[in-house]
Amino acid sequence: MDIRVIPDPSSMILTLLALLVLYFGLRKLLYKPVSKALNDRKEKIESDLEGAKTSREEANALKAEYENRILDAKKESQTIIESGRKRGEEVRENIILEAKKEAQNIVEKARREIEVEKEKALLDVKMQAGEMAVLIASKIIEQEMDLASQQNLIDKFVDEVGTSKWQS
Repeated sequence: MDIRVIPDPSSMILTLLALLVLYFGLRKLLYKPVSKALNDRKEKIESDLEGAKTSREEANALKAEYENRILDAKKESQTIIESGRKRGEEVRENIILEAKKEAQNIVEKARREIEVEKEKALLDVKMQAGEMAVLIASKIIEQEMDLASQQNLIDKFVDEVGTSKWQS
């Protein structure tokens, strides 16, 4: 066996040619398709990332819009509640005012009726007191009085009842 330190030039050239054919062959058959697949995959990932970013931005925009709508709905509900509360207060105040007016009218009517009844009672008392006074006076003087003089005496007495002459 012959061992050489330097290889044979023909074997080196053949090896080099085989290596070049293998390199170009693999480059044509494997490198371009693998590289194309990797580029396609890279583009797909970038596209998916862009799509996710766009979707996230749209979702954030929808979220902000819905939050604004919720805020507007809350404000509107507060406005409606406040309006209802004010209307309730106005109705309550109107009812109280009407009740006070009605109570005042009832009190005034009652006062007028009391005054009328008081005057009737006073007149009735005056008449009865006058009749009694005439009866007492006729018994005292023991004389019969005719109807006209009795009525005249009663009228005079009724006019004097309640005045300082009668009370003294």
